[in-house]
Amino acid sequence: MTDRWTPLVERIRPYSLAALLLGIVCIGLATVLRIAFGWLGVSLPFATYFPAVLVAALLAGVPAGVGVIVGSAIVVCWAFIPPAYEFSPLSASDVANCLLFVISSGCIVAVAQLYRDVLHKSRERDRERELLMLELEHRGRNTYAVVEAIVRNTLVHDRASADAIAGRVRAVSSANDLVNQSDAKAVQLKALLSLEFALNSKTQLTLSGPDIELSADASRKLGLVFHELVTNAMKHGALSTPDGRVAVQWRADGPKVHLLWKEEGGPPVLPPQREGFGTVVVTQSLNSLSGDIVSAFDPDGLRCEITFDCR
Repeated sequence: MTDRWTPLVERIRPYSLAALLLGIVCIGLATVLRIAFGWLGVSLPFATYFPAVLVAALLAGVPAGVGVIVGSAIVVCWAFIPPAYEFSPLSASDVANCLLFVISSGCIVAVAQLYRDVLHKSRERDRERELLMLELEHRGRNTYAVVEAIVRNTLVHDRASADAIAGRVRAVSSANDLVNQSDAKAVQLKALLSLEFALNSKTQLTLSGPDIELSADASRKLGLVFHELVTNAMKHGALSTPDGRVAVQWRADGPKVHLLWKEEGGPPVLPPQREGFGTVVVTQSLNSLSGDIVSAFDPDGLRCEITFDCR
């Protein structure tokens, strides 16, 4: 509800033409309702004007609220206090009703202004937080870029190792960007997979499964896992040939996710003779998410059954 009010509160400035028009509209609608209730036999002269004061004060501030109070009192004294449609001396009860309306409406305006103050301070804090997040994201990207530059300059004579490490750094950086772009700081599993497959043809990829949100920590670690699988598929597996395909299916069992990675159409694959660093990265990343990976080197291509906790 607050999100719906906020744009209007920020758009309508006190003492502006929009505020004046809003006050007139509020009084007009309240008067129409008062006439309609009068046909039904309702005799409360100020009943429909309290909401008008509230709306005007909330959306346009104290000046609009006070203006609606004064305008409403004039309209009621002229149109709804006998004799109707003329100004005449008010009885003691009419004066009491007017004073009660003014005092009550004044309280409404005061509360509405407190709400506006809180809303403005909250919006200001949100803007400051957004600026801080943008600055942190910028510094984070710079940090990843510096790390990549250090790696490449340090391993200038070992291009393959430098490319492998730099790729892992970029995978974490890209996953972190997805996290920062989300208001809930959570990432859809499908979006993370699509990001890692961005360099490949869409015809080579099939993704199927329900919408699953990954926590920030899970997103960063799974970004590394999927990066290693995609890199391996591009070098040695299905994605190394134009006709190769990768199908990824997943299902959720509470917070536990079961994912099947299946490659086909690529060159024949054989089990590795030794455990490389990429395998260690995948295993440790999944272990930290209470998961594991079971790989099978089928004649059609690599098949991996992966489990992990998405929280």
